[in-house]
Amino acid sequence: MTIQIKEILNDDIPTLVELEKELYHKPWVEKDYKYELNDNPFAFYLKMVDGDTNEMMGYIGFWIKFDQAEITKVSIAKKYQGYKLSKLLMADAERRMKLAECVNCTLEVRVSNQVAINLYTSFGYKTVAVRKKYYENGEDAYLMLKEF
Repeated sequence: MTIQIKEILNDDIPTLVELEKELYHKPWVEKDYKYELNDNPFAFYLKMVDGDTNEMMGYIGFWIKFDQAEITKVSIAKKYQGYKLSKLLMADAERRMKLAECVNCTLEVRVSNQVAINLYTSFGYKTVAVRKKYYENGEDAYLMLKEF
């Protein structure tokens, strides 16, 4: 298997929507991705694909607003979870953020999502605040920050 990281295109939206349904209780829908890909000037979305089959294995989204970056999504299809593929996506996104001369990056993560918290901590993100009742079910989020 050859792993490739490529820009997400409008043709990828149906696959993204299906993966969202597989992974999230409140998945993003087609209009969310159409906005991000076509109308949000700060948005960057990348997909990880199997170079042999072109199957989407995961994706990452982030915004670059001047010298600040914010991660919006890090998602790996269930059948590919556990292989540390999210580390490849994170490393690629951070490389792009640094090329854009970002000074830091933030993200929110559910306080219950220990796997994601461990990932972000391994990349040097630190919890800087708690966002009370941030998610639709009332769960809090950690606001995490990494200085570049």
